[in-house]
Amino acid sequence: MARDSFIFYRSFYDALNELPKENQADTYRAIARYALDQEETELTGISKAIFSLVKPQLDANYKKYENGKQKKSKTEANDKQKVSKTGTNVNDNVNVNGNVNVNVNANDNVGDSCVDGLQKIIDFYQNNIGLITPYAVDVFADYAKEMPYDVIIYAMQRAVEANIRTIKYIKGTLNNWQNAGVKTLIQAKEESENYRKSKQVINTCETEEEKKQRKLKALEEALGSD
Repeated sequence: MARDSFIFYRSFYDALNELPKENQADTYRAIARYALDQEETELTGISKAIFSLVKPQLDANYKKYENGKQKKSKTEANDKQKVSKTGTNVNDNVNVNGNVNVNVNANDNVGDSCVDGLQKIIDFYQNNIGLITPYAVDVFADYAKEMPYDVIIYAMQRAVEANIRTIKYIKGTLNNWQNAGVKTLIQAKEESENYRKSKQVINTCETEEEKKQRKLKALEEALGSD
């Protein structure tokens, strides 16, 4: 059902401001169209990634809007029923505005926090690795659906410290953590420390030539195509 208005959060505005100008208008229209008319717009690249993180919040707000309307309708019906039973002359023109703006509790702002997290990821990448591409935004948006943003930023930090600033290296780190069941930053740091210790054990058993070959192979894999 079409609505007359919707809630547009500050985090939405900040995230869209980071988009290239040619993408901003399309993304704004896509958000408004979905929030007001529940109709999706076909987007690509970075615009699609931003919209995919905004969408859960729009869905949550729409659900609350529908619930609010149903509650008001039931209240109106009950009031009319009471008037009919008692015969009391009461003005039953209850003002039910079709535009029900229900504020979302901070605990429900899953989509809002995801957008904030993605913005922090983009900022870290551009400040420490380089100009982010639409492909990289898509990659991080997918990981952000499953992992906290601080874990993703920590993976990028490790890439910077290793001086292997590639998406493939970051993806490899995040995939390893996912396979290990990492859900928090503390767990990610523990997993990194365990990996460092295991490498030390391997290093003590390797010859110098084997060390060189292993490091060369790791570097080639990290710098390879995605």
